[in-house]
Amino acid sequence: MAGTHAPPVTSMEDIVAFARSFAAARATTEALAEDIKALQRKALAGRLRALRSRIAEQSATEDTLRAAILARPDLFVSPRTITVDGIRLGLRKQPGAIALDDEALTIERLRARFPDRAEALIRVKETLDRSALRKLPAGELAQIGVTIAKATDDVVIAAASSDLDRVVAALLDDHAPAEAA
Repeated sequence: MAGTHAPPVTSMEDIVAFARSFAAARATTEALAEDIKALQRKALAGRLRALRSRIAEQSATEDTLRAAILARPDLFVSPRTITVDGIRLGLRKQPGAIALDDEALTIERLRARFPDRAEALIRVKETLDRSALRKLPAGELAQIGVTIAKATDDVVIAAASSDLDRVVAALLDDHAPAEAA
């Protein structure tokens, strides 16, 4: 990579100069990404009607397939699903949800009627609130045997102006399969 060797730093002015250089490089990259996005919008605009039509057709064919499967569930007893041209279709048993009116009352009934299984069926979990612990002074933390680990300085470089990095990553991800082919 170009520019990975850091020149000697003698003052804050040097660091400010490096930051300005980084900001300028980022602005250039952002301008290029905006040009690419404009080309994408132009290409999409010409095909938007066709794309919407394809999406509507796909949705309609999916609805037809769904209705056909629901009309003949007897065809999906065994096997429950099949794969046709890369499309997995059929029926799948949904897990359902546990429904109860009063959890405390249910726990009470469980302990009364099934005392031997209550421990396995009732979850009791006691944990420390780490965010609350962070608010305690270091002296109090030490008294209870808690230390703050890995409290080191780390370099921070963050651009607040835009989501440029995400756009560039998406563009590169979209382009990667074409290069590999």
